[in-house]
Amino acid sequence: MLARGTALAAIIFGLFSSACDSGRTTATTPPPPAGDAANEGSDDDVGADDGLAPTPVEVNGHLQVVGAQLQNENGEAVQLKGVSSMWLNWESQAYAEDPTALRWMRNNWKLSVIRAAMGVDVNSTGTLLNDPEIAKAQVYAIVDNAIAAGVYVLVDFHSHEAYLHLDESLAFFSEISEKYSGVPNVIYETYNEPTGINWPDLKKYHEAVVAAIREQDPEAPIVLGTPNYSQGVDQAAADPVEGTNLLYTLHYYSCTHRAALRQKGDIALALGAALFVTEWGATDADGGRDGLLCLDEAQLWDDWMNAHKISWSAWKLDGCEPDSSCLLVPGAPVDGGWTNDYLHGHAKFVRGRIQQ
Repeated sequence: MLARGTALAAIIFGLFSSACDSGRTTATTPPPPAGDAANEGSDDDVGADDGLAPTPVEVNGHLQVVGAQLQNENGEAVQLKGVSSMWLNWESQAYAEDPTALRWMRNNWKLSVIRAAMGVDVNSTGTLLNDPEIAKAQVYAIVDNAIAAGVYVLVDFHSHEAYLHLDESLAFFSEISEKYSGVPNVIYETYNEPTGINWPDLKKYHEAVVAAIREQDPEAPIVLGTPNYSQGVDQAAADPVEGTNLLYTLHYYSCTHRAALRQKGDIALALGAALFVTEWGATDADGGRDGLLCLDEAQLWDDWMNAHKISWSAWKLDGCEPDSSCLLVPGAPVDGGWTNDYLHGHAKFVRGRIQQ
């Protein structure tokens, strides 16, 4: 997700906002896709401690990448579905770190993965570079909660310029992969949305970070960011990083990114690259600050991911407005129980896709 207030976000919005006039709605009353009213999902609350079994990790165990497909330890295709935190340094409340909320989403939304988006290098308190102990403690809390809840967790180095901070990245991933080595829940995401770097140089960054993780954890899945805000999956697939259990990041926002980006995904898959959509929204690429949704196009994306069993996490678990990519209204309870009155923006659409 573009850092708030950046000029580049505004440029992207200006270039592409006209690309999704069809199917736009206001975020306050998002309709389901035509003829599919049930797909908004259910807000029935079955409780956070109902003894749900088996959990996603109990079902699937250690994950592996075989060809272009993420599989469970029995060799069956796996499609994880869940949500991403807000930049953790900018959360309005600690939604992503609350263990009760996570179990509630597992039980009610059927969530199987949560993403911990650790801010790295923006000018803000609570980032890895400014407050490393705070930033790491938030990530560890989310990982520990995911392990206890039996769901998967993406550890996201949330930066647009991580290549400028290779030493910090190596230190962080060495530390966390040693801490959680062999734990089946953990998936590493080495670079959120690369900008200002071409694939050959980005590949070198990934090779260094993958090597650091593999020294501690030989088997965990690792998701690698791709050029131009993680849209250049075709470039990465044409010259892949060597190694096992590697996937490539594809990000989309349905009011901005349409069939042309899915075609890049098709090229990457045809070249044998496994993909993970670690971030998406039924909004414009700036997170939906205009309050609009493009649900028809978002449904095309969902159909495409389902057809290829591509795992995903939706942006973003936070209470805010006007951003239509915020899943919750301001002041929503931290510990779950989010009936429709607490949902915001594309949340009903996201919930329905997870529950499918």
